[in-house]
Amino acid sequence: MNLIASVYIKDNKVVKVKSGDFRTLKFYHESPIDLVKRFEDLGVKDIYFVDLGSAKMHEKNNFILLEMISQFSSIKINYSGGLRNSENVSSAFINGANMVTLGSMPVYDKNIFLNCLTTWGFKKIVMAVDIWKNNLRINGWKHQTKIDPIDHIDYFSDKGLKNIKVTDISKDGTLDGPPFSLYKKILKKYPQMNMITGGGIRNIKDIEKLKDIGIKNVIFGRAFYEGNITLNELENYLKK
Repeated sequence: MNLIASVYIKDNKVVKVKSGDFRTLKFYHESPIDLVKRFEDLGVKDIYFVDLGSAKMHEKNNFILLEMISQFSSIKINYSGGLRNSENVSSAFINGANMVTLGSMPVYDKNIFLNCLTTWGFKKIVMAVDIWKNNLRINGWKHQTKIDPIDHIDYFSDKGLKNIKVTDISKDGTLDGPPFSLYKKILKKYPQMNMITGGGIRNIKDIEKLKDIGIKNVIFGRAFYEGNITLNELENYLKK
């Protein structure tokens, strides 16, 4: 299993937020670069870099920090947040992203999203499937749609989509446990899809259970920041 560390950024600082609600925003003391280097030293090979200011507040993309992290570390970066057109996507790759995750673009402009898939390659583009009350939520999780997640995946799966990131927003940052049944349902329907999961992880046992049901890519965050997953646990798991 590939463990992916989530690094949420606002105003050049590491933050955490519960279910996308800015009222729960919490800043962490460690600098983004120091944190990424610490993850790298532990053996983490990938981070999920979420630019919250750009995603939720329509601020300018923080490509400067993205570039700095890519320069100071060899860790692979999956960048997400505020990538609303092909120029934004191109800039993310130019500034050091190895992959990008897009959630709103596939809803607002399917053709541009499909063009991104063919331009940068199916292995580098991830479609976010962010779910609230059984439907997609987009625009930094601010706008609730009536789009069924399975129908959404179906449409792009038929056109060659290879990577999806599935998040039950109600679980994100809550330490309430992952939505195992949701993941099982999607895995069963799309066994060929490379699925990344995130949200709700409480401890190492949750990660082991996700592995047991067939998940190969897991994003972890708050459980580590809050001490529910210790440095030793993480390091030992990564050595397996």
